[in-house]
This record gives sequence, C-alpha cells and structure tokens, in this order.
Amino acid sequence: MARPTVTDPLRNFKFRVQFHPAEGRLKTLVNDKFAYMGFSVVSGLTVQNEMVAYREGGMNTHPHKMIGQSDYGPVTFTNGVFSNQDGLYRWQQFMHTWLQGGNTASDNTTDLNVNGSVENDNDYRCDISVIVYDHPISAGSYAQPGNQANGTQQPSPASAKFGYKLFNCWPASYSLGDLNAGDSSILIQQMVVNHEGFDIVWSNDVANGNALESKVAGLT
Repeated sequence: MARPTVTDPLRNFKFRVQFHPAEGRLKTLVNDKFAYMGFSVVSGLTVQNEMVAYREGGMNTHPHKMIGQSDYGPVTFTNGVFSNQDGLYRWQQFMHTWLQGGNTASDNTTDLNVNGSVENDNDYRCDISVIVYDHPISAGSYAQPGNQANGTQQPSPASAKFGYKLFNCWPASYSLGDLNAGDSSILIQQMVVNHEGFDIVWSNDVANGNALESKVAGLT
C-alpha cells in the first residue's frame, strides 16, 4: 500500500527568525546586527479572546457570552551571547533613548550614545517573522543548501513549511543569564517583546517553500 506523502508533524527545532525594522534610524542601527542572529528558543505565541457577559432579564439560567477584545501575549526570544552580536541590546537601548526624548545630534553615526531616536525618526517598532522548515538529512545550510560537486548531488535543503509574523513588536524586557565560575554553561540572553497580533502562513496556502517565505515576509 502506498504511503502518504506527508506522514509526520513538523519538528520544532529547525527554524529561522528575521527582524523587519521600519525604514529609518532603527534600521540603520540594528538591521545588519539582526541579519546574523540565530535563536535557540522562541516561546509564548498566544492569543486570548476576552469574554463579555451580558445578563438578560427573564434569562435566569445563564448569561449571554459575547466576544470582546483579543489580547496577544508577549513572545520570548532566547539565544546564546556572542561578543559581536549586540542587536537585541541595541534595540533595547533605542527604546530607552526614545523614552528619554532621544538626542538631537544630526550626524549619521551609529553610536547609540550619540544618536538614538530623534524627532521625526523615532519608530522603535519592528515586525518579526519566524519560518519553520521540514527536516530532511541535509549537508547544506539556509545560505548554502547544497550543489553539484564532482558529479555528486548533495542532499536537498529543507523546505519552508510553516511561518508566522508578529506585528508592531517592541522590547518589553531584556535580560542576561547569570555568571557562575563553578559552571560551564552557555551565557544566555533573552528578549521579551510585546506585539499587536500575528498572522500564520501554512504550506497549503502557497505553491512551495520559497513562496511561503516570501508571503510571510510580505504580511502586513
């Protein structure tokens, strides 16, 4: 008997996170830093729909229940600390300068101590997309998925199967893990972001994995 094409659910460990800051000072400060960041854990994607109870005279057994606002829970991004990857901290510092009124320096330096958010260029939000891939055994990577060499075809890359995009995100908190001379663990950083909703793209919505990534990136 023929087996179905898809037999297993998606794994939760092969994914890519991409940040989409708006055009302006934030993108200038952090876009290249975000481009090379990988994450070990992304958690907390939830939505809760408020219930509004309405009691009607004569209806004594139960109240009517209507839908109110939808509240989207914060999402946590966790990864190891690299000495040359300061994107998350720069985003947090940009938020701080926005809260403090920014700095009116007019040069184009990317030093946050000189230029944070400024008048007419203080958008501290960005969208964040997460792409989940299937898991073939592959010698490639996202950037170099495999090619023909010496007449041998390397295994094909993973294909994007699922993705979602968070809208209007901004840092709710930033934290670094503890230091301990008696331990040998990885130093971890975490950022919790608030957002105003998300949209999901499933593989049956598009023709192929490339189309899925493009559709997620284009969500508004």
